[in-house]
Amino acid sequence: MPPLVPTGDQVFLDHVGLFVPDLEASPDRYADLGFNLTPPARHGDAGAGPSGTGNRCAMFGAGYLEILGSTGEDTPLARQLRAGLDRYPGLHLIAFAVADAEAHHEALPGRGFEAQAMVRLRRSVPTEDGEATACFDVVRPLPGSMPEGRIQMLTHHTPELVWQPRYRDHANGALALSSVLVAVDDVAEAAARFARFLGRGSPSGGERGEVALDRGRLAFVEPGRLGAKLAGVAAPSVPYIAAMSLETAGLEATKRYFDGRDIPWEPLDGGRIRVPGRAALGAHLVFHEPDAGPGW
Repeated sequence: MPPLVPTGDQVFLDHVGLFVPDLEASPDRYADLGFNLTPPARHGDAGAGPSGTGNRCAMFGAGYLEILGSTGEDTPLARQLRAGLDRYPGLHLIAFAVADAEAHHEALPGRGFEAQAMVRLRRSVPTEDGEATACFDVVRPLPGSMPEGRIQMLTHHTPELVWQPRYRDHANGALALSSVLVAVDDVAEAAARFARFLGRGSPSGGERGEVALDRGRLAFVEPGRLGAKLAGVAAPSVPYIAAMSLETAGLEATKRYFDGRDIPWEPLDGGRIRVPGRAALGAHLVFHEPDAGPGW
């Protein structure tokens, strides 16, 4: 079992966020896709009250998918969610796990970013022994400095509450969040900016602009090249968090699960498959064997 959270200077791809218009009905689609979802939860800041958003999550052995929707309050995060949905349906959040969010928060000005106040995020979590409180410290730059979406770093203080074993088995075989693909006009600029934000020095990966992480991958592509990576997909808006990739326990079993439920999937190069955005609330989902990689 891989470590759930980083130590020292490590940076992990922690989770991606799917913005949805209806937090009650929309997650049912991901249950149909074979994801074992956590119960509904509302977000709140320990010092500022409700955040205006809630979630349901698909927890993997490494990382997770967060399905985010409004809970009715008129807050900055709720307005940001609505603005994201106005741009396109799909993925609008990338979160990176770090061991010391406060240290990164203090370092952001030196990296060229103004930071919002540290968020002490709290949400109630049901456990087999009753309700408990999951605690996170979240670092976000000022709005507009990362136009790709809600880009943040966080430290998990209660990972055992987040990654409960009963939520980590998925009928579609998903094991781990492995990467995110983002379409941007200037690959070099975006990769360098993310590397600075994360304190990672220079990006790597040549024209893809891949940013080195200690777990998971972050890759950038020009809009005109996106279709070559995702079988004809065009960006509805730029920048565009186009796809997430997932390791699966067995790709043939994943295919059988989808076929048995009339879920569309398409083959990609290298033995990978893609569930298109039209079947997944706008997010393109790439499944691959653990030793194959996402193909971008």
